[in-house]
Amino acid sequence: MLDLDMAPYAAFVWPAWGVSALVLAALTVRAVIASRKWKRELERLEKDQSATSDAAVSLRPQAAQSAIGPLK
Repeated sequence: MLDLDMAPYAAFVWPAWGVSALVLAALTVRAVIASRKWKRELERLEKDQSATSDAAVSLRPQAAQSAIGPLK
């Protein structure tokens, strides 16, 4: 099995493992929070764009409308 008895080194190794685990957990939580924030921001921007894009389409020259195609 695993021999986790580190005798004189345990006082250094186990706190290092603990600190590493805490840092990784904090980074994961931070990434999830940032991802949710950016998804909300993207939804807000897409909503704002769709509200203004209807007016913008009618202001485009006909050549630009046919070259770009319909908005999705």
